[in-house]
Amino acid sequence: MPLVENRVIIKDADLDTVWRVMCDFESFPRLMQDVIEVTCFDRTPDSCQSSWKVLLNGSELTWIEHDTFKDRQEIAFHQLEGDLEIWHGKWQIRPEAGQIVVDLIVEFDLGIPSLAAILDPIGIRAIAANARQMLEAIDLHSKAAVA
Repeated sequence: MPLVENRVIIKDADLDTVWRVMCDFESFPRLMQDVIEVTCFDRTPDSCQSSWKVLLNGSELTWIEHDTFKDRQEIAFHQLEGDLEIWHGKWQIRPEAGQIVVDLIVEFDLGIPSLAAILDPIGIRAIAANARQMLEAIDLHSKAAVA
C-alpha cells in the first residue's frame, strides 16, 4: 500500500496557533486551492467525523473520515466511506529547536489491483502535491494568525 510523507517546518508561530489552524478543517477550502469542501459533524473534544471533497490530479474525490485528536500532538484519520478503497493517516505536530514541525503521513489504496503498478505512482505524486499544498497553507496561515 503506498505511503506518502510530507513535512513543513514553521518558524515564527507557536504550537497552540499551528494546532488551531490544523484542527480547523472547515476553513481549509478558503486556505487551500484543491480542497473544495469540508464539513465536520459529531464533534467531541477528542474526535469528529468529517466529510471531504477535494481535487486530486484534476479529479474530484469525496469521502467521510473519522478524526481523532490528541491535543497539540496528533490528528489521526481513517476513511469510513468514500472513493478510495483505503485512506488513513495522521498529522503530527511538535516543537523542535524553536520551530514547529508538522508531518502529514497518508496511506492509501485506490482499490484497483490490476492497475496498481500504473495508478499508484500517479496517486503518490498527486497526494504528495496536495499534502505539500495543505502544509504550506497551514504554515502561511499560522504565521498570519500570530502577526
